[in-house]
Amino acid sequence: MTKKLALIGGGGHAISLLDILPSPEQAAGYVDFTATDTMPVAYLGDDDSFIAGHSPEEWCVAVTLVSGPSCRLAKRAEIISRYADYDAPVIVAPTAIVSPSASMGRGTAVFHRAVIKARTVTGRHCVVNTGAIIEHECRIGNNVFIGPGAVICGGVSIGSNTYIGAGAIIKPGVSICDNAVIGAGAVVIRNIDEAGTYVGVPAKKS
Repeated sequence: MTKKLALIGGGGHAISLLDILPSPEQAAGYVDFTATDTMPVAYLGDDDSFIAGHSPEEWCVAVTLVSGPSCRLAKRAEIISRYADYDAPVIVAPTAIVSPSASMGRGTAVFHRAVIKARTVTGRHCVVNTGAIIEHECRIGNNVFIGPGAVICGGVSIGSNTYIGAGAIIKPGVSICDNAVIGAGAVVIRNIDEAGTYVGVPAKKS
């Protein structure tokens, strides 16, 4: 039996994820605090009611709650942990390019025109947003958000719960620690070893 897919979150990211499924009907519904008129699939209740009434043997999930940089990805990490017993498929847009030698952790979503190159490994529940590029042999932790148009050059390492803003550029071979925020358009040219927000060209802690 094929498991039914629930989207965990009913905001803009959920709508975007529906857009990259082969058919929106593949999602049986969504989970959120309240129902919204903007979602074209069924409302399945809040987290507590969904987990109580929907078995991991019958349901899988896609975590479509994406926190902005102001609140890091901590809330999303909490939600992911609540759904640890549920399978989470890798979802790749039909226009994305993913190398056969790349590896993606469960729950990762790759959006339109994104590129993931050879021998790159992503962790679980990552987001590679529209037009983002991850070059060869990168290592991406769990719950990492890579914004639209960001460029991650070869051999980069990015820690878990890290946010890479739209259009940011990470120089080859750079290492970024857990729980970092790289602002939109920032250029990271050296290792980042301390959690915090980094902006500018070159990126500095704000």
